[in-house]
Amino acid sequence: MTVWWVGRRDAALVRIAERMVFFGGEPVEDPGAAELADALAELAGEYLASARGEAVRRAGVLLHEAAGELRQADRFRGTLLPVVLRHMRRAETVLDEAGGCLGLALRGVTAPSGGEAGAGVGGGVG
Repeated sequence: MTVWWVGRRDAALVRIAERMVFFGGEPVEDPGAAELADALAELAGEYLASARGEAVRRAGVLLHEAAGELRQADRFRGTLLPVVLRHMRRAETVLDEAGGCLGLALRGVTAPSGGEAGAGVGGGVG
């Protein structure tokens, strides 16, 4: 049973890392929850400081919330994997909401149309 939970956790980390790249974060190989939380918090700061409108700042608030969910997941690490996974699923949902603030649907999308993953919405925030 533990192997199943670990596989689910690892898959969630990869999905969150992909969403983070969409928002302008650096690609992360073999991501951990704390590492992703720090990167999302940094992105959130950029979005919150942006002068590109309320939608971008709202996305920043949601990125900050997703970082908090990942920090909660990291606190439990390998001890309570179902709780870790719940926090990771919540982080994924919040990232989807952040994409919605920007008028984008993130489920199943790795890059905006006509662009590269690294040139996503957050690539030019500032």
